[in-house]
Amino acid sequence: MIPPSQQRTQSLLCECKALASKTSLGHVSLMLPGTAVRIMRILVLSPYLPWPLYGGNVVRIYGILRELSRRGHEIVLLAGYEGPPLADDHPVKILCREVRFYRPPASARQTRPVLAALASVLSPLPYTAAKFGGRTVQRSIREKLESEHFDLILANFAFMAQLIPPALARNTPVVLDEHESEGLLWRQYLRQGGILKRAFALLNLIKMSWFQRAVGSRLAAMLCASDREAEFARSYLPARVKLWTVPNGVDTDFFVPGAPEDRKSPSLVLCGGFAVYRNSEAAIWFARTVFPRIKQEISTAEFWIVGSSPNQEVRQLAEIPGVHVTGAVEDVRPFYARAAVSVAPYRYGEGTKLKVLEGMACAVPVVSTIIGCQGIKARDGEHLLIAQTTEAFSERVIHLLRSPEQRRAIGARARSLIEREYAWTKIVGDLDPKLAEVAREHRAPESAEASRE
Repeated sequence: MIPPSQQRTQSLLCECKALASKTSLGHVSLMLPGTAVRIMRILVLSPYLPWPLYGGNVVRIYGILRELSRRGHEIVLLAGYEGPPLADDHPVKILCREVRFYRPPASARQTRPVLAALASVLSPLPYTAAKFGGRTVQRSIREKLESEHFDLILANFAFMAQLIPPALARNTPVVLDEHESEGLLWRQYLRQGGILKRAFALLNLIKMSWFQRAVGSRLAAMLCASDREAEFARSYLPARVKLWTVPNGVDTDFFVPGAPEDRKSPSLVLCGGFAVYRNSEAAIWFARTVFPRIKQEISTAEFWIVGSSPNQEVRQLAEIPGVHVTGAVEDVRPFYARAAVSVAPYRYGEGTKLKVLEGMACAVPVVSTIIGCQGIKARDGEHLLIAQTTEAFSERVIHLLRSPEQRRAIGARARSLIEREYAWTKIVGDLDPKLAEVAREHRAPESAEASRE
C-alpha cells in the first residue's frame, strides 16, 4: 500500500508531467480556458525550497507557484537550499523553467529560536531579515537579475524583497507576498508577552519603522493575506504601490470530507507546525486550560496535537489524560477524518490560518478564536463557531460534541465556502491578471521611450 503522502506526490507529479507534455519547449502557452493574460517570465524568490508541503508558508508558496505555472507562465525559482540535487521529476522542478539555489546563511539554519533571536539583537535588521538575509543571498539575486530579463519578480517575505538592489528593482517590477504582517505581529507580542518578549518586540518595532520604508521603495505591488494586514500596510507604503488582499488557499482535490461514520468519537484535533511559537502556545493554552473543562463534561473526549517539531513543553502535554502529541505525520487527513471538531485556539498571529482552511475543506466543524479565523469570510454560527475565553471555548466545543446534526451542517457549509472562495485555482485566477497589469504598466514607459528613439 502506498503511503498517503506518496500518493499526493505521485498525483502532483502526474499533473505536472501532463502540463509539461503539452509544451514543445517545456514552457509555452498553457493558458486556462477563458484566459487572456500574456505569458510572463517570473523570478520567484523564496528563503527555502517549497517542498515538502509542511508549514503554511511552504503551502502558500507552492500553491501560488503551481497555479502560475499551470497558467503558462515561465517560472524561475531562486531559493535557499543545501540538500541533494533535485530529481528531474521533482514536484517543484517540473513546474519551473529553472530552479537555482543559494546556500542559506548559518542563522537561517539555527533551529533554536532563542539563540536566533539573541543573534539578531545586534543587527540593525528586524528578526526575520537578520535570520534569513545576508550578502550571499543578495549576491545570488543580483547575479540572476543581471544575467536574465524578467517581466516580474515575486518575492516571498519582506526580507527577500529588501535584498533586491534598488537599481534592479527599478528595472523589473517587484511584487511582495508578505504572508504575514510582521509589524502587526510584533504589536501583539508587545501587548501580550512577558517582559523579555515585550522588550524584543519593541526593539523589532523600532527596526521595522525604517525597514518597511526601505522595502516599500522597491515595490510595485504587495499581496496581503487579509484585509486587516492590507489596511495596515497602506499606512506605510508609498501611494504608488498597488495593494491586494490574496488569502491563503487549499488544495480542494486533496482535502475532502471524510465519511461521517468515522466521526463518532468525541475527538478534537489541532494541526500545525509547532516550532512556531503561536502554534505551540495555542496547543499549550487549549490543553491546559480549555480541554480539562471539556473532559469534565465528556469523559471520553480526546485532544490530538498533530504536527512537526513539538518542543518539550508541547510533548509534555501528552501526560494530560486524553491528550495525544503525534509529532510529524505523513498525512494529516486521517486525523481530520475522525475528528468531531477542529480547534483553532490561536491568541497570536496574522494572516489566514491554513490549518483552519484545511479543516473546513474536510468539512470538520471549527471552533476558533477571532485571531484563528481572521481573514476568512466565515460567519460565526454558519461556517464555524467563534470563542474568545476559556469558558466560551469549552462550552462551544461541548455543544458541538453533543450535537451531531449541527456538526454536519456547519461542516457542509464550511466546505461549500472553501470551494467558492479558497481553492488555489480561484485565488490565483483572480491574482493573475493583476500581476499581468503590473508587468504591462512597467513595459509601457519603456515602449514609449523606444518609439521616441
